[in-house]
Amino acid sequence: MRLFYEWGTRQLNKSGEELCGDSIIVSRHADSVSLALSDGLGSGVKANILATLTNHIAMHMLENDLPLGEVVQTLTETLPVCRVRNLAYSTFAIAQFFSQGSAKIVQFDSPPVILIRQRKVTPVEFKERSIDGKRIHQTVINLQTGDWVVFVSDGVLNAGIGGEYPLGWGWENATGFMEQHAHQNLSADEFALKIAETVNELYVNSPGDDVSIVVLKVRQKQTATVLTGPPENKQLDKKIVKSFLEQSGQLIICGGTTAKIVSHYIGQPLNVDLSTMTPVVPPIAYLKGIDLVTEGILTLTRVNEMLKSRQEKNNVRFKTDGASDLLRLFLNVDHIHFIVGQAINPAHQNPELPHELDIRMAVVREIGDELKARGKEVNIDII
Repeated sequence: MRLFYEWGTRQLNKSGEELCGDSIIVSRHADSVSLALSDGLGSGVKANILATLTNHIAMHMLENDLPLGEVVQTLTETLPVCRVRNLAYSTFAIAQFFSQGSAKIVQFDSPPVILIRQRKVTPVEFKERSIDGKRIHQTVINLQTGDWVVFVSDGVLNAGIGGEYPLGWGWENATGFMEQHAHQNLSADEFALKIAETVNELYVNSPGDDVSIVVLKVRQKQTATVLTGPPENKQLDKKIVKSFLEQSGQLIICGGTTAKIVSHYIGQPLNVDLSTMTPVVPPIAYLKGIDLVTEGILTLTRVNEMLKSRQEKNNVRFKTDGASDLLRLFLNVDHIHFIVGQAINPAHQNPELPHELDIRMAVVREIGDELKARGKEVNIDII
């Protein structure tokens, strides 16, 4: 069983600083997710530069398939040590999460990773090794659906120091809070936000340290397939529709002509809901067996505009037009598969123009780029 990793991150700058002295990088690969969280010594610009350098070195090496041990050795040999405090200029946590369920984690001087299973913190056993005189802790854990994995910087555990918690929030209080709030109906981003808000409250909205939080939610992948535009070869209509209907996950049709083809193939009526029409977005329709049916190019163009203007899920939560429904669906799944027909629609383009200039194709590619930038997996098939 292949697992999927959804992540959310939050950071708070130390009060009075323009930059966070911590750095977070998370990236998705074909069969894994890589993560690096680094805490630069001190705060402000210098700490940010050192933390960012640490993470970029780590991620560059991981992306070139170098072993985690070699990455750690390079970092420990590269990063300087403060002569005054005899401390490393940057601490770090590096991890790789694989789709088959295993995770490799290496940490140096950072708070231990937190594994929450069935709303209880599960102990993680680390092995200690010395690399270039530095004590490195590493572990391999096997994950399962429903698990939460949380990485934090020292700023989380120090929250409330001198105030509500004289010695800081601490490990027991922080993990106890996470156990109480690790509801499966939360997204990773919502969980990270909830922790950050509480930390900020403990600091009385004036953090005494840089704060970084990375939350990973382990679950099954959620997919959607979008069929938009008839195939260039009309003889392929039946084959394409059959293949589309066999896809797992949510099924979406964007385009009136495409919807009519599918409606004819499955022998079900296509019912248009005029109440969902707006001045800029045509109405949606209902078709048995299909999760969402919208108009084509105008709706896709509006979705593209909303993505580019950063109108995320909360901005469209209560709207019922086709573009809002489509954007909300895109943001709620992990993998979007576009099947783009290349039949020319004379209403939208000059038939003498090459297909590369097709408006529909261009908009789909731009939407795909925007979704990838938000951590989504996207693939596009042209028919």
